[in-house]
Amino acid sequence: MYHLPPKNFPYNGVVTNIVRGEFKVIEMVQHNYIRFLFFNKGKSKRAIAKELGIHRNTVTRAIANLEPKYNLTVEQEKPVNGPFTEKIKLMIQKNYEKGGKERLTKTRMHELLQDEGYTGSYSAFTYQARQIEEELQLISKETFLKLLPRKGSLQVDFGEMIVLHQGKKKKVYAFCAKLCFSKVEFIQIYPSQKTEYFLEGLMACFAFFGAVPKIIIFDNLKPAVKTILTGTERELQERFLKFQSFYCFEAEFCGPGKGNEKGMVENLVKYTRNNYFLPFPNFTDFDTFNAELISKCQQRMKKGTFEGQPWVKLLLEEDFLPFTEFYDCARILEATVNTYQLIHVERNRYSVPTQYVGKKVQIRMYPFKVVVTYKEKVIAEHNRLFGRDNEILNPYHYLTLLKRKARAFDQAKVIHDWRLPPIYETYHRRLQAHRQSKAKGTRELIDILRLTEEHGVSTIAKILKELDEKNQYSYAEVLSLLRYQKDCTTGTGRLAEDELTKYHIENYTVTHLNLKAYDELTGRGA
Repeated sequence: MYHLPPKNFPYNGVVTNIVRGEFKVIEMVQHNYIRFLFFNKGKSKRAIAKELGIHRNTVTRAIANLEPKYNLTVEQEKPVNGPFTEKIKLMIQKNYEKGGKERLTKTRMHELLQDEGYTGSYSAFTYQARQIEEELQLISKETFLKLLPRKGSLQVDFGEMIVLHQGKKKKVYAFCAKLCFSKVEFIQIYPSQKTEYFLEGLMACFAFFGAVPKIIIFDNLKPAVKTILTGTERELQERFLKFQSFYCFEAEFCGPGKGNEKGMVENLVKYTRNNYFLPFPNFTDFDTFNAELISKCQQRMKKGTFEGQPWVKLLLEEDFLPFTEFYDCARILEATVNTYQLIHVERNRYSVPTQYVGKKVQIRMYPFKVVVTYKEKVIAEHNRLFGRDNEILNPYHYLTLLKRKARAFDQAKVIHDWRLPPIYETYHRRLQAHRQSKAKGTRELIDILRLTEEHGVSTIAKILKELDEKNQYSYAEVLSLLRYQKDCTTGTGRLAEDELTKYHIENYTVTHLNLKAYDELTGRGA
C-alpha cells in the first residue's frame, strides 16, 4: 500500500496534469517526497522504504532521480470473438471488393453479425475492423507533398454570398481569384455564375493585375467544363475555348471533389464571406459594391506579406502574359420585336424603336448591359434586368408612334413612367390651348421632347420655364432660345444648316409682331 506525503508537500503540478489517473499523480508526488526525505531530512533508504511501505529499489531509483515511466495510453481490451474472428475478417475483405455504392457500413455489418449471434459491442467491432483493415492494407491515410508555388499561376472559384437589398436577403456570387506565388487577391460579385459573368470576372481580374496569368486553375465550373472525362481530361465549353484561345493561358482543372487542389482560393472564399459579407452588408448596386471590393483588394495587396516578402514585390516576379484588350464576352441571342416594341429576354422585357416591330434582332447579353442590334447596327442599349417580369421602356423609342397616336399620349405608360418635371405638363396644356387643338399641341410637345435626348431634360425644362414666363408657346421658340443659349456658350454665330434640317424647322412658322403701331407712337412712322 502506498503512503501519501503530507498535503502541503510541494510537487510538480505540470507533470501531474498531463499524467492520467489518480495512481500516476500519487506516484509522481511520492517520487519527489522520497528525495525530500533522503536529501532534506537525512533519512536512510531503509527508513524511507519502511515509512512509505515500498520496496528499497523504488527508493534507490527516486534518489538517483530516474523519472518514473508512465504508459499514457491504455491498451484496449480485445474482444473475445471466438468463431466470429475469421468470419469478421472475411466479411471486411469481401466488403472492400464491392463497388462504392454496394459497400456495407460498419453499422450495418455489426447488425448482420448480431443477427448471427455476435455479442461484441459496436466499438469493439470497429476496433477489430480497423486492425483487420490495416493488416490487409485495405486503407491508407492520404498524404500530401508541400509544393512550391508556380509563378504566373492563378486559382479561381465562385462562392455564394448573402447581401441585404431594400431590407431583404439577396443571394449573390463572389468571383474569387488568388495568385499562387505572390498571393495577391481579386474579388468581384455577380448576380449568377453564368458564362458572361465568369468571363467578365476573369477579364476584370486580368485588368486588375495588368496582365494574364500563364496558368489558371479551375474547379469543374459549368461555364468552362462541358463534360468530365477520365483522369484530367475535360470537354470544354465552346465559349470558354474561344476565350482561352484569345488570351492563350493554360487551363487546369481539379479532380472531382478535390477542393484541396485549389486550397488557396477555397480559403479566400471563406475569408471573403467572414470579413466582407458577415454581418450581411447593405447592397445598392453591383458597380458600387464592386468598386468597394476593388479598394479592399488594393489595400490587402499593399499590406500583405508572404514569408517576409511583400505581395507587391512578389507580384513583380510573376510570370505573366500581356493583357492588351478586352474580349467580347457577350452571350448572343435572337428575338422578334412584338407589336408593343418589346423583346423578351430571360423573362424580362426591353424596348426598341418603332420601325423594328416584327423584325428579328440580335441581342448581346453582357454582365450588366443589353445591346440590341439589327443588321450589325446598334438600335437599343439597356441596363440588364435581373429577376423576372420586369421591363425597361425607353421613351425615345416611342415618340414616333406617339406622334402618330397623339390622343394616346396622356395614357401611355412609357410617358407616365418617364416622370418629367412639372413644367412639361404645364407647357403641354398651354401648347394645346395656343394651337386650339389637343392633337397639334401634343405633337409639338413630342418634337420638344426629342430635343431632350441630345440636350437633356433639365436644359429643355429651363427653356420651357423662361418661355412660359414670356407667354411664348411653340417648338420654334424653344429651338430659337436653345440656339441663342448655344451661341452664348460656344460663340458661334448660328446653328448650321444641317442641324436646322435635323430639327425639321421648315415645318414651323413664327408669327412676328407688327411694329407699325410702335413706330407711330414713337414718331418713326411720319
